[in-house]
Amino acid sequence: MSENKDIFTDLLILDSNGVSLPDNARKTLSQAELARLDRISHPRQARLFLLGRYLLRQRLAERLMLAPNLIPVHIDVRGKPLLEEQAGWHFNISHSGDILALAIGNRGSLGVDIEGRQLSAAQITRLARRYLSEQEQQWLSTSQASSADFIRLWTVKEAVLKAHGGGIANNLQRVHWQPDQADATLDRHPYRLYQYPLAHSWLTLAIDDRAGSSGGLGWPEPALLNPADLPFELEITGPQPNLSVNSQIHNS
Repeated sequence: MSENKDIFTDLLILDSNGVSLPDNARKTLSQAELARLDRISHPRQARLFLLGRYLLRQRLAERLMLAPNLIPVHIDVRGKPLLEEQAGWHFNISHSGDILALAIGNRGSLGVDIEGRQLSAAQITRLARRYLSEQEQQWLSTSQASSADFIRLWTVKEAVLKAHGGGIANNLQRVHWQPDQADATLDRHPYRLYQYPLAHSWLTLAIDDRAGSSGGLGWPEPALLNPADLPFELEITGPQPNLSVNSQIHNS
């Protein structure tokens, strides 16, 4: 929890093609992260990993007043990155294509998922039969925008499971969401949803909602960070997603 007890959630979305990292970006990573980075053979995947961890450590350094390379990130037994010695702080990273999303907060465990895949009707049917419930398959079969609705549903499920930390495999049917509702559940445990349409993608942020709204007044909205406003050595070289001009999809 932050020193002033403020509850916050930061959400940053950027196009990695339109940013340039400083030459010393690798120095902000831990030895374990550098080892992992050096094992990534695909150039774009390596760049996204470095970009995500650089941004994460820079943003947490501001919040925790620590040097970026000293932020105590570790991997738990289920494979989820967590912060050691910083109870109540949570983060998650997702990317699709060249678009990267980073969420940081102290309200509860969180997960973020962004998807930009364009799926055919045959692909949707195959994936739905394998991973979705009969009710969800019925909803998609009557949808006038089945591809978009499938991606929305998929990001909800992945974001919730990432917030839970139990992994995606064999767990997708445990997440239940009614279309356009502001909450989803995993084994009846509630997660608050914030959904954002992008030009060619869809993003869902899920936050553990066990405690419910604060004093009945509601939690503060996620803060949508503008990459150009971040006080990091990050050069903006191309257009970036602008969520402020998109409709945010969630219920109050």
